Amino acid sequence: MINDWIELVAADGHRFRAYRSRPPEAPLGSVIVLPEVFGLNRHLRWVAEQISAHGYVAYAPCLFDRLGGELELEYGEDAARAGHERAGALGFDTALLDLAATAAGAEANGPVGCVGFGWGGTLAWLGATRLALPAVSYYGTHTQPFLDEAPQAPLLLHFGQRDPQIPPDFHDALRSRHPQVAMHLYAAGHGFNCNERSDFHAESAAMAWRRSFAFLRQHLAEAPRFRLHPTLAADCLEVADLPLCRVLLMNDARYPWLILVPRVKDAREIIDLSRDDQHRLSDEIAQLGGVLQSICEPTKLNIAALGNRVPQLHVHVIARFDSDAAWPDPVWGRGERVPYAEGASKMLLKAVQAALQQP
Repeated sequence: MINDWIELVAADGHRFRAYRSRPPEAPLGSVIVLPEVFGLNRHLRWVAEQISAHGYVAYAPCLFDRLGGELELEYGEDAARAGHERAGALGFDTALLDLAATAAGAEANGPVGCVGFGWGGTLAWLGATRLALPAVSYYGTHTQPFLDEAPQAPLLLHFGQRDPQIPPDFHDALRSRHPQVAMHLYAAGHGFNCNERSDFHAESAAMAWRRSFAFLRQHLAEAPRFRLHPTLAADCLEVADLPLCRVLLMNDARYPWLILVPRVKDAREIIDLSRDDQHRLSDEIAQLGGVLQSICEPTKLNIAALGNRVPQLHVHVIARFDSDAAWPDPVWGRGERVPYAEGASKMLLKAVQAALQQP
């Protein structure tokens, strides 16, 4: 087992660390470990190492880095209060940016899933509903407001029957709305998986781990893996990953030209996306349009999804000017592509990444 720290970059340009644990043999895939409100403490790093011992590359991202340094709290009431304040200030939408960036970096090792605990258990739920990551959620304390979101990937949920933070009617509501989601209840309280907490229940923890690893073996082996079409990879520079789409910069200095590629396997048309993903795509198109308007002040934005040559679903967002070579016609098929000089491409990439950081 090889343990180290790496740096990752989110779609909005935020840089954060992640604890990585790698198995000595070729990995079966990657598992992202999502923390409770106590942060990336000793126990969570141990969890990552246990997952690595089962053959996966484990990533534990420092999600609270955005608030002025990673949390590493011991267990107790005062620490829990401090952690909940930090988690509330961070918010799930922001944390999802870092989860998406971690998943993008982990793709090099094969299929990617996630395992989360408490606050991170709810983030794991959102990883399945919004990022299509197979997910295992342990006692996700904040999941109830998100029950209307439909999972896009397999989910496994673990709850303690004696957990005072999760009322029994939540279990009933979950079964009613998502009967296909596997859920197990244990004769235990909150945090039963953690051997450093007073609610640790060894028998329940062992059973939950067996079920979790069986789930990972099955669903990471089956998980559809997003791959960028080779033509897009050859013609473009990677900018960032948004919650749904990979953002690319067309390597053509004649036009400021961004491309959104939904990270959904085999998607060819917008109607191939789920209803939620169609809405997310619309939001991300608007976000990129705003970025180009703020940077370039164009005469017009051209937005189109063609796919006649590259069938993988992708959406062009192009800044047009009444002085450009193709105006007022479309840019396709007009002249030869002019690659950016290295310095110019770096400047534009940084400008786009910085604009993505703006609220």
